[in-house]
Amino acid sequence: MSERSVVPAVSEDMEELNHMLYLLYLKSSYQPCVGTMITPQWVVTAAHCFLPDLQLISFGGSRSFQYFIGQIIPYEKIFVHPNFTVTSPKNDIMLIKLSIPLSFTRILQLPTVVRSGVKECLIYTWIQDTDIFGNPDGNLHHMQIQLNPGLNCTKLLGEKFLEDTFCMRQTLGSKRECRVVTAAPAICGNELQGIMSWATGCILTGYTIVFTDLHSYSPWIKNIISKK
Repeated sequence: MSERSVVPAVSEDMEELNHMLYLLYLKSSYQPCVGTMITPQWVVTAAHCFLPDLQLISFGGSRSFQYFIGQIIPYEKIFVHPNFTVTSPKNDIMLIKLSIPLSFTRILQLPTVVRSGVKECLIYTWIQDTDIFGNPDGNLHHMQIQLNPGLNCTKLLGEKFLEDTFCMRQTLGSKRECRVVTAAPAICGNELQGIMSWATGCILTGYTIVFTDLHSYSPWIKNIISKK
């Protein structure tokens, strides 16, 4: 198993957010998640997002989930990875088949090879933190990150770091709390490299974040899509 890790730098440049139409806001009675379009009819997210009263919402270019102008998107079926259990973050991946393809969305490609040569990636998620942003409404933010092969995820996380995942770490920053919408995508170039599974704390402030590595799960994803 090869280890990959990234060190992020926060960016508040929101100029291109209206073009980020591959993101869906997954609302439930427990916690929200991010869903990412990989075809016009298929969404990938984390398996731990399979929660009661799940709704898929297009955010319609709105930065804040308090002011969504999008619509609820109906879905047909949910496919949780067969080896996922609620007691472990291993195999934390899930597919959602929409009832009909979306004509207004963009899609992201799955990784074709291990992209160890990619230097910069982006993470998109909704973050609520009045101390940092002065706005309690939960805005969509993106963070520019750099791949750092020298960061040892096993050393940082010990037995909690599992096969088929990679990690990132913010080495600077405070320990202030913020609420992050989970299952955030890690986008490297035009490819969707990973889905946020869990973190030791806020993604912005000096903690380690673990992603499910989609390169490892591409065969499972393609198999489900081809048969359904």
